[in-house]
Amino acid sequence: MAIQGVIFDMDGLMFDSEKLYYQANLAAAKTMQLSFPTSFYHQFIGASDGYMMELLIDALGERSQAERFVDLTYQNIQLALQQGKLVKKPGLDALLAYLDQHQIPKIIASSNFKSKIKQFLAAAHLKHAFTKIVSFDDVSQGKPAPDLFEKAHVLLGTPATKTIVLEDSLNGLLAAEAAALPCVIVPDLIKPTQTMQAKATAIVPDLFAVRDLIKKSH
Repeated sequence: MAIQGVIFDMDGLMFDSEKLYYQANLAAAKTMQLSFPTSFYHQFIGASDGYMMELLIDALGERSQAERFVDLTYQNIQLALQQGKLVKKPGLDALLAYLDQHQIPKIIASSNFKSKIKQFLAAAHLKHAFTKIVSFDDVSQGKPAPDLFEKAHVLLGTPATKTIVLEDSLNGLLAAEAAALPCVIVPDLIKPTQTMQAKATAIVPDLFAVRDLIKKSH
């Protein structure tokens, strides 16, 4: 299978941003004098902001409290971006360079909002690396629904069997499966489960390995 198109998740896949989100959530929780266990945060990984809001409303009991928590979190993330704390995942630059060199089309499909995606790309000096982005603004449902990846695949215009989705989360993997697209997992905060091992096309240690996987496919 010669890979002809690549769909990128963003958070936890391109950037070490899940740790930023977690630290921002912890700081927001501290400000509001709330408990915020790691296990609760893990439910957010790979999911949409809408789903996160539902979990927060359920946990905090009031929408106003949930909205304050999210606002404080975003303020903390903005500060982290300004302080240059956004770190690219190992191999990202090498993978992007390889795809560009061999004219293999790529696109971002992220559960994040487009404004946030563009902020992250700018902070990482990758503002012009992607000409196509699909975000939560563009679909009615985020991951694990297939909408993001289905729309991204249409925009890429490459055969489904020769298009890979790059993901780090179970929610992303389930979305790729629902969109009938092969998915390669690059683990981030959560170690791959048996379900992920069974459903993923491959599980690799980093984006250098993704580049090598694509090389071998040609």
